[in-house]
Amino acid sequence: MPTTDLSPIRTLSKSQSVFEQLRQAIWNGDLQPGVALREAHIAKQLNVSQVPVREALLQLESLGLVVRVPDRGTTVTKLTRTEIEQMIDVRRHLEEMAFLLAADHLTPTVIAELKTHLKNMRTYVEQHDHFAVAEEDFAFHRTVWKAAGNEVLEKTLERLCIAVYAFVSLKRHAAGDSMKAQVAEHKRLLDALMTKNKKTIKAGVAEHITPSAAIPLNVEE
Repeated sequence: MPTTDLSPIRTLSKSQSVFEQLRQAIWNGDLQPGVALREAHIAKQLNVSQVPVREALLQLESLGLVVRVPDRGTTVTKLTRTEIEQMIDVRRHLEEMAFLLAADHLTPTVIAELKTHLKNMRTYVEQHDHFAVAEEDFAFHRTVWKAAGNEVLEKTLERLCIAVYAFVSLKRHAAGDSMKAQVAEHKRLLDALMTKNKKTIKAGVAEHITPSAAIPLNVEE
């Protein structure tokens, strides 16, 4: 079959266009947390087939902006304060393990990558781009998880954290929260990691990952 019959460029372009429109609608608050996203309805609204819509929803899921539940469909990510608190409690223990392991595998390359994420965070804070700050925050921690050298730990933390990052960034954006403190917090965390001292690292992680610092006031119970 000729490759032109497959029209890959057009399909990818449509998927990306649907993805960008839905992401912007979620980010702007036009699609509120908990709202159901029905493929057929979206496809009709945007005058496309359900295939690019399905692809777009998969992209949104990878960013934590939507949740896909078998036999129940897809909804914009919504978490309660209690759910986030429970996730943070588990995450704190796993992050401590990851940072301690990463300290044993710390290289100039890893340190340079972490510093780049800090620099990018600072830039996005100045631009008041909450979601970009959250992405760099997530990338900072991902770098540490990868450096830890434990794939199970890395994947567990990623699954646990991705929806929280997305949902919290949406809430911070809606509330107009300042993000300046996040850069300083991550700088302290990096400084603790670079000491390679277990006690210092544990204290740094415990200070960084707390419900009071992580959960915006506008998150419902």
